[in-house]
Amino acid sequence: MPRPQKYTDSDIAAAIQALAAAGEDLNPMRVRMRLGGGNVRRIKAILADRAEAGSHHPGDPTALPEALPREVQLLFTETSQQIIALARKCWEAGSVESTNHARRDSDRLRQQIAGLETSLATSTDLVARLERQGEEKDRALDGRGVENAKLVQTCEGLRAALRNAESDLRASQRVIDNFERNQGQDREEIRALQKRIEGLVGEIAVLKAKSSASKPPKAASSRRKVS
Repeated sequence: MPRPQKYTDSDIAAAIQALAAAGEDLNPMRVRMRLGGGNVRRIKAILADRAEAGSHHPGDPTALPEALPREVQLLFTETSQQIIALARKCWEAGSVESTNHARRDSDRLRQQIAGLETSLATSTDLVARLERQGEEKDRALDGRGVENAKLVQTCEGLRAALRNAESDLRASQRVIDNFERNQGQDREEIRALQKRIEGLVGEIAVLKAKSSASKPPKAASSRRKVS
């Protein structure tokens, strides 16, 4: 999930309005210093919207939203304090020499501000790069979440298939058990039939023996007369 915005569009617009009221240049670095942080791309976009709104409504100060954050505001406050200290020196010094000294201090302070702006620009680029990396990591985490959800669905499908296979296996085992039971019964019936046939064969043999024993023998004299 993307990280929540620390500074709203209203906060950025309020910082832009404050700089405009003070007569300062409006650029993303000064707005970010005034604001104390924020996404440079969003600041540029809001500045562009303000410029477009100003072209349509040049005299309408309410066209800007309201807002103002904290981090870089500390740096702006320190710079403002240095400017105020130099201004006091200028007012206290009445001679040309003190004025020149104040000018030198002012020039030095401007150089310091320029250096701070350069450092701030570098820091701003670094922050923007880190924000992009964070967004990429968030997208990667979202992709991993989708993959995990797919894996969970696949596991559920495999479990259902395994349960179905186990049910089929149990049904097949019951069929095999019934078949083996029927085979056992058939074997017992075959053995009983074999025993019955053997008994019948024995009875037939006994009857044959009895019938052959009951036949009368032929007379020898009758055989002689015939010959």
